[in-house]
Amino acid sequence: MKTGQRVRLKSASPIAKRDDLRPDAVGTVICCYTVRGRAGAPERLDVKFSGNTIMWGVAAHEFEAVEDGHAFA
Repeated sequence: MKTGQRVRLKSASPIAKRDDLRPDAVGTVICCYTVRGRAGAPERLDVKFSGNTIMWGVAAHEFEAVEDGHAFA
């Protein structure tokens, strides 16, 4: 994934089940990185959703890309 890409949490993600975000909430990737010093560590994302909701350091595999035409939640 890359900065500026539109994403949403996968419905099967445990994060989607425990957080207060709507299931169809779409956010924008503000940062994409890998933690150094951890062999095999997954790519991490910081994602901003509408309002003031930001998810920091969530594994990229918890998200799925959204088509550009999808409305912002």
